[in-house]
Amino acid sequence: MQGQRVLITGASSGIGRATALALAQFGCHLFLLARREERLIELKKEILASHPDLSVDLILGDLNDPSTHQKIETVTLGNVDILINNAGLALGKERVQEAQFSDWEIMLQTNVSANFRMVHLILPWMLKQGQGDIINLSSIAGHYTYQGGAVYCATKHAVNAFTKVLREETCGQNIRVMQMSPGLVDSEFSTVRFHGDKKMADNVYVNMQPLMPEDVARLISFMLIQPRHVVIDEMITTPLQQGSIHTVARKGP
Repeated sequence: MQGQRVLITGASSGIGRATALALAQFGCHLFLLARREERLIELKKEILASHPDLSVDLILGDLNDPSTHQKIETVTLGNVDILINNAGLALGKERVQEAQFSDWEIMLQTNVSANFRMVHLILPWMLKQGQGDIINLSSIAGHYTYQGGAVYCATKHAVNAFTKVLREETCGQNIRVMQMSPGLVDSEFSTVRFHGDKKMADNVYVNMQPLMPEDVARLISFMLIQPRHVVIDEMITTPLQQGSIHTVARKGP
């Protein structure tokens, strides 16, 4: 992993941020992409405080903006060894007939189109250099469904199918394609989903111990440090108190 050039999307918070910190410990050259400049700058300072010799490049941009791809190419020079395709979100939890179509559009653009376009951009570079690792961030919602999550579940099912096809198409070309599918993770995810309503977001995790972003980042690191011939196609991880997408054991009053 030492010196491997890693591009992480959605790096300013949650799993993306935690993964950047985790991979810094392996001496990776980090390209951190997100929309929030202050958060990126803070993250870079934190990484360099512990790893002053590490190379950390920031890419400020929105993956739904086509100009961001040009920024990625300019900063990375088309040399990426590992893509952590992390950027994604859920918006709203209303039933289909009550949902905001604008929320659907943003989820489809970010979770599906932007995710796929990142692979379309990066994969040719990896094929040219003869190796690469791609980890797509999905969710257990990519395997199961729940009321109030029609479009979010649909986007993650799409990522799941896309990743499987990508694995088949790159087989034999020294490209490891993998997928991480977490259950409940305590991050900004729920706050974003409920449009900034912190009380509603916190209720998702009440009286139970969810995963933390650092837990998922540790498992992503585990996937990457395996010998080159080992591919962990997918890892589904949930907190101990989450028995399924519908079953959560909540203890307390």
